[in-house]
Amino acid sequence: MKFVSLKMRNWRSFHGEHEIVFSVDPERPVTLLLGPNGAGKTALLNAFTWAIYGEFTEGFDHTDRLVNLGASEIDPSAETFVEVRLQHESDEYSVRRSTNASRQVTSDYDLVVTRNGERAVEADIHRILPEPLKDLFFFPAETFSTANVLKGDRGGEGAAFDVGRAIRSLLSGDIYEHASDDIRDAKKSSTLKVPSGGQGQEAVNLARHKYEQAEANLDAVTERKDILPQLLLKAKTLAAKAKSEADRYDPNEIKKWSDKNTRLTKLVTDAEQIVVRADALYVDLSRGSHSHMAQFVCESAIRRLDLAETAGLMPPRIHESVLEKSLETGCCALCRTPLDDQTKDRVQKLRDRVGDAQIAVRGLEARTTLKQFLERRGTEADRLREEVEKLAVELKLDPPPKEASIKILASVVRSCITVSSSLHRQAKQDLDDFVTESKFERPEIGESPIELYINAQDRVNAISDELTGIHVKFDELKKIHDDALKNLEEKSGQSVEHMQKTKALKILTDAKGYFDAARQGLNEFGREDFERAINETYNDLIAKPYVVKVDSGFGIRVKLTEGGATVPLSQSEKVLLLIAFLGAIARLAPHYEEIAREGQQLAMTGNVETSKRTGFPVVLDAPTSPLDEEYEVDVVQALPKLLPQIIVPVSAKSVAVWEAIADKVGKAYVMELTSNQTSNRTVTWGGKDHTYSINHPEVSSARTRIALLG
Repeated sequence: MKFVSLKMRNWRSFHGEHEIVFSVDPERPVTLLLGPNGAGKTALLNAFTWAIYGEFTEGFDHTDRLVNLGASEIDPSAETFVEVRLQHESDEYSVRRSTNASRQVTSDYDLVVTRNGERAVEADIHRILPEPLKDLFFFPAETFSTANVLKGDRGGEGAAFDVGRAIRSLLSGDIYEHASDDIRDAKKSSTLKVPSGGQGQEAVNLARHKYEQAEANLDAVTERKDILPQLLLKAKTLAAKAKSEADRYDPNEIKKWSDKNTRLTKLVTDAEQIVVRADALYVDLSRGSHSHMAQFVCESAIRRLDLAETAGLMPPRIHESVLEKSLETGCCALCRTPLDDQTKDRVQKLRDRVGDAQIAVRGLEARTTLKQFLERRGTEADRLREEVEKLAVELKLDPPPKEASIKILASVVRSCITVSSSLHRQAKQDLDDFVTESKFERPEIGESPIELYINAQDRVNAISDELTGIHVKFDELKKIHDDALKNLEEKSGQSVEHMQKTKALKILTDAKGYFDAARQGLNEFGREDFERAINETYNDLIAKPYVVKVDSGFGIRVKLTEGGATVPLSQSEKVLLLIAFLGAIARLAPHYEEIAREGQQLAMTGNVETSKRTGFPVVLDAPTSPLDEEYEVDVVQALPKLLPQIIVPVSAKSVAVWEAIADKVGKAYVMELTSNQTSNRTVTWGGKDHTYSINHPEVSSARTRIALLG
């Protein structure tokens, strides 16, 4: 899919009618729009989202004032419209949304969608660009500064993007969710309600009551589990906005609180990792115990084979055929000397002791294999001793002796587990105490932004903790529900009606389990594809020995390729990761759309290979604004390699950096700003000066004109 053009009239600062034709050349994928502050770069981004979704990006203000103020002053009934044309496979679509000065206040608008010139519906556009992609493919400048896709040290920190939902929407995975919801509603219908038994049916009544209670409890926790990711997403967005406000209010105080929170949280994370290391070491030692016992058997076998070799039996010093011929002829087969009786007896005994040559060779091979096993076992034992010693020293415990046995190593590791678990409990308690002590009463409007941020972050942490624990609670209630249904089925055996309804409930429960598992499977397979794709896009942007890891909740961590240690990223590196994050989703989009069209979601997801040649377009508003000069150059040079179409509104302050990739810019425009609040400026592109902003004392409402740079 590619955007062909965007046409608009009287849209925000854009007075009159304007059209932008985008570059569709994959060799020159960048469409660049240079504009000063106030010219409408964010308004241009929202022209896309309003036309396609009827919505706006987070933080876009005055959504009830879409018609250009100058146009509405001239004509109170002035209309605004935005029309986006896009090419998808062999079809061309157009979506046009319009309103006027009076209707914009109530969000009233007209919508016209066409496909190949014939009337279509909004759903046709949303099948190509599902609504969950809005915040991923149309990215405002301020989000580059506040968004953080990294998974924080606490579960509540990280990306304010629902990647799982975006992936499910691309794969049409909502059908599984809808099917599961429909089955849940069907199970509640009066038709399947097991009636109360009469006299003598107390056991059935009790079983029915327990099942209905278990069903209600499971439904409640399921609904909560399904809604928590959205609540967390909203809480993260509010916390990011609150932090931005708090930083502007008193950066020192909020940094002080954040630093302590980060330090205590890191202590919890470090303690958790040590506990995991200790547990893993204990498992490794347990698995290696059998090889420890086998060591003595192997050493004994090697000694016996060595004795056989010393005795000349393996391999034999005299081949068995020589001895047999000597006995047969009565003469030495080598020197032809006749053998007397005593010599014949000695030759016969030697023949009896010499093994078959093939068996001797196998004996040598067996000894080599046994020695190799002991060598590998020794290497593994040395590694375990080194790891145990390192962990013990880290926990300030006495390390094991240099040649410690498996039994002694296991004893030391058990001590490490005890100490590390205690440290983890203490670190968690310290963090919980700090969070509790730093809680404020819910502030009234107008109170300290710092208090607002702390409360917002507490909300994020609380929802994250609930989300972590609710999966365990769900599993417990699911088992209680299944046991209650089984009990009801057994108790209903005496009534045909009871038995039929409980069997129907059992069938529906199994079907719901299938659809729930299918939805979870899509998430996991999508995670695998996303992890592979984001590593490719991140490597395209930053040449460092890093690997990106994505967990089951689509939380992201950046680690060293060797050693696996988590890498603390600078703000510039976080922006690069964010761009890689967006690029990964855009590269997956066309593949997932094809998989959904073919109905192969569960068969093909998880094995998708992405490339720079395929991907949906993205609109990035000033993506390099938070970057320092070094990373700005790297990102600008890497962006053309990210996707086959990228639309970038930026200011002209770094025009030289962008002109360095002029051969990758298929279309370039300037957003000329006219206002009594700006100055007269020009921008140089392609060796020519172009009007950038104009000071006009009679123009109080900013006016922007789009001009092609050629």
